[in-house]
Amino acid sequence: MDPHDLLGLVFEVFTWIGFGSAVVVLLVMLIARAADGSWVETHGVIVDLPDGGDVDRGPGREVRWMTEAAELYSRPVTDAEFDALRDPEEPNVFYARREPSRARFRRTADHTRALRLLFGVTFGIGVVCSIASIVLLFVADTGA
Repeated sequence: MDPHDLLGLVFEVFTWIGFGSAVVVLLVMLIARAADGSWVETHGVIVDLPDGGDVDRGPGREVRWMTEAAELYSRPVTDAEFDALRDPEEPNVFYARREPSRARFRRTADHTRALRLLFGVTFGIGVVCSIASIVLLFVADTGA
């Protein structure tokens, strides 16, 4: 077995691994997004609590938002969340349509973004290895 054949075999195996795992990750990602439900965007207000927070409620600030049904909700805001906000004066809040008391500052959950990145990496491996395999076919033909 010459090096071109061995390299072609390695590229083909990684092509199948890349595309196969990308399909699995895509299915998991779709299931995770369906389980996460839909989120509605609204404007929120960050309020500094007068007592500075306590052990049960966390830090000394909370976010308040109003739903489409004119219901008011609030939840504590951690320091990391507050530091990550682009506009702490008037942040965009996304609340769950099924359970409006749940809210976050991004439309997609962290696990969904991680799965999307993993899909991109595995699909990219499949694409790169399939292109490399095709290039290797032309290189092997011209070198013989």
